[in-house]
Amino acid sequence: MSRIPQGGAWLLAYFLLSSVAEALQAVAILWASYELTHNATVTGVVNAAAYVPGIVLGLVLRKRVDGGHASRQLALTNWALAGGSAALALVYAAGSSHDVVLGAFIVAQCVLSVVKALNKAYVGRVIRQRFPSPAGIRLREQVTSLGLVGGLVGGGAAGLVLETGAAGWCFGGAALLYVLSLASAWRVGSRPDADTRPAAANGPGDEGSSGEENPAGERSAAEAPAGAEVEADPVPEPEQPRGSGPATGPGRGTGSAPDAGAAGRLRLILLYSVPSSGSLPFISTLTVPLAQAVAPGSSTLYSILTVASTCGGFLAGAALSSGRMSSRTFLNAALVAGGVLSAAVAATLWPPAVVLVMLVLNMVMTGHVMAMQVLTNQAPPEDQVGRFAVVRNAVAGTAKAGFSLLAGWLVEAAGLTVAWLFLAVVLGVFGAAWWTVRQRTAILRLVTVT
Repeated sequence: MSRIPQGGAWLLAYFLLSSVAEALQAVAILWASYELTHNATVTGVVNAAAYVPGIVLGLVLRKRVDGGHASRQLALTNWALAGGSAALALVYAAGSSHDVVLGAFIVAQCVLSVVKALNKAYVGRVIRQRFPSPAGIRLREQVTSLGLVGGLVGGGAAGLVLETGAAGWCFGGAALLYVLSLASAWRVGSRPDADTRPAAANGPGDEGSSGEENPAGERSAAEAPAGAEVEADPVPEPEQPRGSGPATGPGRGTGSAPDAGAAGRLRLILLYSVPSSGSLPFISTLTVPLAQAVAPGSSTLYSILTVASTCGGFLAGAALSSGRMSSRTFLNAALVAGGVLSAAVAATLWPPAVVLVMLVLNMVMTGHVMAMQVLTNQAPPEDQVGRFAVVRNAVAGTAKAGFSLLAGWLVEAAGLTVAWLFLAVVLGVFGAAWWTVRQRTAILRLVTVT
């Protein structure tokens, strides 16, 4: 049996090329914005622009992304990314004023935000429509891994290019990669839909090309929350069957009376989505001034920190998918550990220590984000999973934008050390409060595999 579902290689190629392009451009944009202004607030604004438009679009157009030809729409949106990257390269190479360049950065980030919101829905439809259920699940796991690998490659390549002072080449390279990725998307569209193949190919709960959620609660990538730095869906832990076991209660999937504690659990998940989702953009905004403080004028350390951060996310995903660590562990310990590690970053400027702490910090916080994503699927009643995912996406996206802006402002207003200590206090307070929550045991049951 092939590890890659038949015809899935083109979709994997699309994800690999797109993730390399995205990381290549994102690293260059944040570095160049700080180099041009030496103002962390501006860097925070540029980083926040990668989240806000997608929040609005997701809420406004969430019911309209299920029409049309998904793979062709996927290719069309990548034309927008390729055009935006090419325009960035031209603006940067032309020696435009700082204001024009920064404006181009913000526009490019907004375009990326919108396209990622659309592409998450389109990719989910492609997988559901063109691949049987077992192959589709395996394909999503491979997509997650390739997204992280692409982030490593793109971040590392950006550091090498930026060291020469040629940020424009990063934008030009991203444009070329986006063109290649959209060619892969077109090839995905040449495969027949799943409903043109024998019905026996569809696994239990697979609705063929309808794109509807299956009865077992499996969600398409269109409904997956936007969590980690690298925008790929984490591999979810196996979920308990709805309607039985400790994860169920009154009102879960049988039309009985509503669970009196369900609403409280959902509000708690939304509350903890703020520090969980906001911490990673906060950290990425601080990474540029941190690299400048540790190694002034060199982009090499910034690239190393970016790669280390992505490696941390990869390790978190690997630990969860292999069962070596559980969502329960991350929910209980990640916020407190993240607070301690943030304080450790504030306490040292020794490059090896900074790199190591950043790797572990990103690992524990990415693990918490992934655990929250599992809860997003497990906590709501059967008929409210999609609606709750939309609400949590909005909360998480707002937290990402807000924390990006806050990080930049804190660096300028109070200094880099204070910004890291602020994050340490926020994570520590939320982490300690978690142990006093009455609903904690009930929530942990939702992610416990028995």
